[in-house]
Amino acid sequence: MLRKFASALALLSLLVTPSKLMAQTPKQWLSIVTFPEVGIAIPQPRGFEKAESFYGFQQPSTGASVMVLAIPGPFVEVIQGFTKAALAEKGMTLHSKELIQVQGQAGVKVHFSQQAYGQEFLKWAVLFGDAQRTTMVVATTPKSHASKLRQSLQTVLQAVEPTQTAAAPPPFKIEAMADLSQVQGVATGNSALFTRNGTIPTATPNDPMFIVALSIGEVFVGNRKEYAQRRLLETAHTEIESVQTTTPITIDGLEGYELTAIGKDQKSQTPLMLYQVMLFPDEGGYILMTGMVGQQQAKNYLPQFKAMAQTFQQSLN
Repeated sequence: MLRKFASALALLSLLVTPSKLMAQTPKQWLSIVTFPEVGIAIPQPRGFEKAESFYGFQQPSTGASVMVLAIPGPFVEVIQGFTKAALAEKGMTLHSKELIQVQGQAGVKVHFSQQAYGQEFLKWAVLFGDAQRTTMVVATTPKSHASKLRQSLQTVLQAVEPTQTAAAPPPFKIEAMADLSQVQGVATGNSALFTRNGTIPTATPNDPMFIVALSIGEVFVGNRKEYAQRRLLETAHTEIESVQTTTPITIDGLEGYELTAIGKDQKSQTPLMLYQVMLFPDEGGYILMTGMVGQQQAKNYLPQFKAMAQTFQQSLN
């Protein structure tokens, strides 16, 4: 969640010049690919394919990826989440951080790592933006493949180039309920965020929020019920105190589980009610819908979260 800060960062300039980089390393990628939904163009690394469930590229054989996304929010506020302490709270380790410029826009390059699925992943990210919008490019590789992929992934990040944006709908359909509206300007290719009147940041943790997201890449689920419960306990920025209900559910022909829980906002300790639906398509992966609101408003919004989840439809495109 975006938060305002008292002062802006003093930015140090390092101009990125994609045209020169392209001329020097033409064999490291196949072509330049534009993602108008995000407003960015990046090289497609050799051995990587264009991803279907997010904006960017993936290499299924190694689990490496390059993801591009954009969120509404001032750059100087978004990068406050990329400090050693903030990343550590999310189970990540910061290795380096440097200030840059990307086509005249303030930017930062970050190198960090994360333990997930029983192995360590190395990540390099470039973030840039202005007072309204922040764009990110995140390159990820398992540490076991880093020696082979590190150079090509870092070279992709050096060749990032902003372009014109063109909004695109998410790869699913869902109807907003009550006073919830979709937040505009979020571009990930696999998710949608709904808040009161479609504004962020929310005024307080008591305010309602509903998120729909498709899983990225190949995900081993195993026991679906246990997986759904474990995923609820891992809801970002929350502390789950107890899972209240776990019920089988079918939406749009997809089977899954509907869960409710009570907990707290991690930072403010505000009491929360959480609602989660996890559906499991036959082709693998999952669809995650999460609603949260202050416990004071739970009676009003829980029925709205349930009704909203029931309108979910997979896109036929």
